[in-house]
Amino acid sequence: MSEDYRKIDMAEAAGRLHLDKAIIERLMKKFLDSDVMEKAEKAFGESNVEEARLAIHSIKGTAANLGATGLSKLALDIETKIKENGTLDSDLLKLMKEIWSELKAM
Repeated sequence: MSEDYRKIDMAEAAGRLHLDKAIIERLMKKFLDSDVMEKAEKAFGESNVEEARLAIHSIKGTAANLGATGLSKLALDIETKIKENGTLDSDLLKLMKEIWSELKAM
């Protein structure tokens, strides 16, 4: 299951957005260097459901636009748990942090 979350296709995103793949790669780097993951971690640590949902929602949309479809799917799964029953799934957040680190290392 976690392998599905690691799926990335920046070439597809480049084609869909009519941008050069190098631009998508630069945008992905900016996204991964942003503070959105830290905001999610902080919100989870403080059990702040609404702030966690907002951060995860932001990750979901940006990741999808940049071709990190697996990361976007994982964010959707986390967001769904939050919306359906207010659950902050720390195991899924841990997996997201691992994938985030892997993407940063690429």
